Amino acid sequence: MVKIPGRLIVDLLPDGKVRIVFLSNNGDKYATPITVKDLEAAELFFTTCGLSAEHATALRAEVSRNKIAGVDTSLDEEIAAKF
Repeated sequence: MVKIPGRLIVDLLPDGKVRIVFLSNNGDKYATPITVKDLEAAELFFTTCGLSAEHATALRAEVSRNKIAGVDTSLDEEIAAKF
């Protein structure tokens, strides 16, 4: 399966929902955000984005602290298509 490199941008909305955007490094300047209901659901989603369980937990903690975070990753083509 093809891996697409890029950056996962995550921010915590005032109502507790979490918005996740994947910006690929292939020059595509547009991305559709995915919104999940809370940080717990976001952490689960991070693991489908190829992050290890430990890295997903660390990203969740950073978003909780700073309300925004980003991480470089490579997504499977199937997951990237959701964005």
